[in-house]
Amino acid sequence: MCPDDNFIFDSSRKLMISDDIIINAVVDIYKEEIKDLIRKKLKDNPRLEEELKGAIKEYTQGKLLEAAAQGKLLKIVAELGIISLPESFRDEMVKTIVKAIGPELDTILKDTL
Repeated sequence: MCPDDNFIFDSSRKLMISDDIIINAVVDIYKEEIKDLIRKKLKDNPRLEEELKGAIKEYTQGKLLEAAAQGKLLKIVAELGIISLPESFRDEMVKTIVKAIGPELDTILKDTL
């Protein structure tokens, strides 16, 4: 590649970066306009606003229940895996797991509860 080719390549990369920045800025502006419009429509319709709040609350509760169910499933699968191991290996495996994740799990539980 000759030096002129390098200059063209570098210049076009800079142009692409500025195009991306401009496009993202315009998208952000439109997002804000849409948010403002939605806020206005909800303010004008209190019933719809309350329904939306209720739906968001139910959705969040559902996600939390889903996470709790996934935790239970993980516990059951882990327990099944452990009881499927030979007894001599099982005790060593449990000790290793408790030693590895015990302190972190304790910290997580203290921070969240």
